[in-house]
Amino acid sequence: MKWTNSCPFTVSGITWERIFLKFKIHSETDIPSETAFVLMSLDPENPKRVSVEKGQIPLSPQEQKLREWSFCLNMAAANGRSFLDNGQWRLCALNGGQIFPVSIDCEEARCQDEWARIFKYGKNKYAYNVSFSVQEVCPNRLELVLSSFFVRVNPKWRKRKYVQEAVTLKGKFRRFYLWLVIVMIRCYYFAFSRLIPKHGDRVLFMTETKDYLWGNLKYIHDRMIERGLKRRFKISCACRKSVGHQKSALSWIKTVGSIAASDFIFIDDYAPVFGFFKLYKKTKLIQVWHAGEGFKSVGYSRFGREGSPFPSGSCHKAYTFALTGAPELVPVYEEVFGIEKDAILPLGMARLDHFLDQEKIDAFTSEFYKKWPDLRGKKIILFAPTFRGAGQKDAWYDYSRLDFSRIYDFCGDEYIFLIKMHPFITERPDIPKIFRTRICDFSDYPDINELFYITDLLITDYSSNYYEFALLKRPVLFYTYDRAFYELTRGVHRSVKDNAPGKVCDTFDQLMTALETKDYEIDKTLTFAREHFGNYDGHASDRIINQILLDGSETHE
Repeated sequence: MKWTNSCPFTVSGITWERIFLKFKIHSETDIPSETAFVLMSLDPENPKRVSVEKGQIPLSPQEQKLREWSFCLNMAAANGRSFLDNGQWRLCALNGGQIFPVSIDCEEARCQDEWARIFKYGKNKYAYNVSFSVQEVCPNRLELVLSSFFVRVNPKWRKRKYVQEAVTLKGKFRRFYLWLVIVMIRCYYFAFSRLIPKHGDRVLFMTETKDYLWGNLKYIHDRMIERGLKRRFKISCACRKSVGHQKSALSWIKTVGSIAASDFIFIDDYAPVFGFFKLYKKTKLIQVWHAGEGFKSVGYSRFGREGSPFPSGSCHKAYTFALTGAPELVPVYEEVFGIEKDAILPLGMARLDHFLDQEKIDAFTSEFYKKWPDLRGKKIILFAPTFRGAGQKDAWYDYSRLDFSRIYDFCGDEYIFLIKMHPFITERPDIPKIFRTRICDFSDYPDINELFYITDLLITDYSSNYYEFALLKRPVLFYTYDRAFYELTRGVHRSVKDNAPGKVCDTFDQLMTALETKDYEIDKTLTFAREHFGNYDGHASDRIINQILLDGSETHE
């Protein structure tokens, strides 16, 4: 049998009647009568690859019309007289020696969570769980994946079972090694943290995603220095790229030692090390999240989806406080970090301190155009999307969604198109040399906030970078070529189409039309800025320092 990504078949009308799963499959064209439908097992190591040898369960239609088949699958006898085994299954059609995946309409797929069922048995000690998800079978076509798993009550759910999480023998050895390393880190932290007395004067600024201090961390750190607090506090920094990278034993010893010695720890991003051990009770961990407000789901807002944190043992549960830019965002952070509202402090974003300072803007602009004189006098369009993929290890972006030739022609002598890719994306856009006079890759520029000063128009997607850019009250376009798939798989806090502070373009043609006609829907941006930054004063760093380090006893200078 030969696999094909052609999708002439579509599933719809999914309903339950007790243990019976009912659905219909439609065809876009007339199909020979010998077409057969099956459930095929997915390879757990590569969910997009079908494993014909491992599992192929025939499906018999209950009713058949010209281009429609109706099915009623008895889940208690789906495989002979047996339930489906633990695993994931995809709907496929077999015809003429070819295997066709059965796709699903995007709007229909939005009901996937409603189709899930839990069948309890054995005095509620056991359960049979059937759930659904989608995966991209080809561009702009989704297919439905059925997950079938038998589960049991886990009385020790707070304890991570690292080895059991792995599927293969090789994976179990890796997870055992990870568990061993975590145990050693835990023991080292416990011993070292008790040896060093806590006087409330050691402050650590820490990032596990960059090898330098940046963003909110840098602004709080620098403001402490400006206020002369170095005489009162012992300030240190620990910056390294550990998320998605292998680090040496010496690096771990230094980092865990710095954590154990600290009274206050400020972090700006995901730091899994804080899920390895319980912090000493006198140590305060403060998350100054680098993002303002975005659409993509992170943390526990993704719970139940691939890559979501565990119910316990997550670094998010270790935060003493999480800081947010505005009171309206408290519910968002409450969901993301899975902590109580009282621990979320709407003190503002430190990196926006003096963001609108005209002297600062003029000084940066002058230095920028000295370095890039060819950009002077041009209107700047900044293209800054977020990554696709589960995280840093597999981050990517589909550059085929950009027509560089058409962008180049649009720019003419008026515009420059700057590309600033997410730092997780290692593959850079391959811009043909003939287009580089108008299309420039600025992905390695360290601070996107500085680029905002010279940007006339921002193009983004699900990223949070529009949040601070809105302060400048300049137009934003949202290029969301995969919006339905992204919302169904990665997940979003709220509908992008309904809530984006700017025009949403789902195709490249729509994006170019918006640029050519200057149709930005800027009223949405101005409303967003007014609602979120009405009380902006540029002194978030001082509020953070005063409330957390000084117990509110001092005011900023």
